Parts: sequence; structure tokens; C-alpha cells
Amino acid sequence: MKQGLLANEVRAWLLRPTVVHRLPGRLRLRVPALTRLDDGQRICASFWRDLLAAPAEIEAVEVNLRTGSVLIRYRTAVLGEYELLAFIRSVNRLVLRHWDRLAAVRPDALPEVLERLLEVVRGAVRHRLVLDERIEVPQDVWPEA
Repeated sequence: MKQGLLANEVRAWLLRPTVVHRLPGRLRLRVPALTRLDDGQRICASFWRDLLAAPAEIEAVEVNLRTGSVLIRYRTAVLGEYELLAFIRSVNRLVLRHWDRLAAVRPDALPEVLERLLEVVRGAVRHRLVLDERIEVPQDVWPEA
């Protein structure tokens, strides 16, 4: 599959994650594009996992690149499934807003850029996983072109 087609597939998934299984405190999403990621794209999947796992309301996020699934364990006493899915969609919209800039980062600079971006986004997460999507990502997050 061409890289452009895979990027479009990942973008399409980011807009609407597919729930394949749910139990109280557990949510499994299906992401077929995860099974076809190259090494550079895998670090982006790790970033997304770390971003989702950052808030205290989420206990763990497991990404299985072999099966293309994402398992999220969350604290039901403080977070409902609807709120979790809304948070995932807002994180995805933020990532899509900066998709082109993220794709343009050199592979050797990607880990540092993703770590700095993770700090910015974590700072924008409010109580009960409400992400302020209006956050501005500082220019110093992105390396010089």
C-alpha cells in the first residue's frame, strides 16, 4: 500500500474510532491501519497511546500493532464511556489539525517533537478529560525547516 493511502486511512480512522467491544471500565477500538505502520509511523502510534494514557481518569492504553486494536482501561467512578469517546475525538481533531506539520518532521527529530507536543496537550486537558482544542502549539515545538 502506498504511504499516502495509509496516511489517508489513518486520518479517516482518527475522525471516527470504531468501538468493537465494551465493558464497564474497558473499551476496545479497532484500527486496521495500525497493522501496516512502518517504523516512523509506529512512534506516532506510541505518541497517541501516551497522550491518551496521560490523564488520571485513564488507567492504561494498550496498542496492539499486530491485531490493529487499542484497549483503553478507565476509571468508571470518574469517567463515562461517552466522555472518553469525546476526549478521543478531540485529541484526534487536534492531531489532524497539525497533521501536515507532524508528517514533515525528520525521523531523527520526531521523538523530541512528540514529547514536547505531548507536554503541550497534557497542559490543555481539563477536568473529566475535556481538551481545550483551541490550544496553540508553540512554534518551538516544531523543528526549524
